[in-house]
Amino acid sequence: MSPDRTHLLDVGTGDTQARRERQRASIRHAAHRLAAFVGSSATDVDDASRAAETALRAAVSSGAGLERVSAELEVSVRALRAIVDGTVPLRSLHPDARLRTS
Repeated sequence: MSPDRTHLLDVGTGDTQARRERQRASIRHAAHRLAAFVGSSATDVDDASRAAETALRAAVSSGAGLERVSAELEVSVRALRAIVDGTVPLRSLHPDARLRTS
């Protein structure tokens, strides 16, 4: 490859690395929001569930994909898909049964 084109490889690699870092950051954010939801109380469960659902959707749509997000968050693909597409409200999966209904 000619020296005048080598910079194109660096840009492509940088873009790929930046995209992967954005995906990792999105997944970490979803993990934090999911943890906050799990630890939420009656006073903040609605906000926590909405924030977690939004973060999960963002992580999946970041380009990381459903399978990768599922694996990194240790959530089944089926459950994650149901939460992301709105079939199952996250709140209905709260560990405290008293907080599952709105």
